Amino acid sequence: MADFGIHSDIMDSADSQIEQQNIRPGEVQRRRVAWRASALALFLPGLTVAAGYAALWLFLYLNGRGGDALARVSLMVLVIVVPFLLAHAGLRLSTTRLTLRGAHLEAHPGFPARDPVIVAYPAVTELSLRRGISGWITGAGSLVIERENGAPVVVSGLSNPDAALADLSARRAVHGKSV
Repeated sequence: MADFGIHSDIMDSADSQIEQQNIRPGEVQRRRVAWRASALALFLPGLTVAAGYAALWLFLYLNGRGGDALARVSLMVLVIVVPFLLAHAGLRLSTTRLTLRGAHLEAHPGFPARDPVIVAYPAVTELSLRRGISGWITGAGSLVIERENGAPVVVSGLSNPDAALADLSARRAVHGKSV
């Protein structure tokens, strides 16, 4: 009976997140082929809204104005809006990904998009990164993929967008176009 470790070569070759190439007999080069969204970057806006309204409600409550209209509005935001923001962030976290395949890439921009966008490497005309305030704080960013046909594909909140951009640029160069 064979005993396979979780990180053995046999298990990694079956994993779609890692691509292996045999350079020489006995040597294996591993490359990452899939990038996910950053949980901190996606949840930070919702947590900021929650902290702001909680601080406002607490200030009003401690000053004896917990029954005022503003305190009720802040409680409504905390009870109704914040759970929706956090649920939306969770759905985006579970669906946002960029996967680099042999001849094409699969970019899933995340919830509410249903299906990934499949783009052949030669059809990519330009690549760029964008970072907002949340991206500068967390290190995440949005990868913008311009295509020959169709609207640009934006994969937001990637946890390591610089590495994704470098690997995608390298694959474009191999398939005939460079950045």
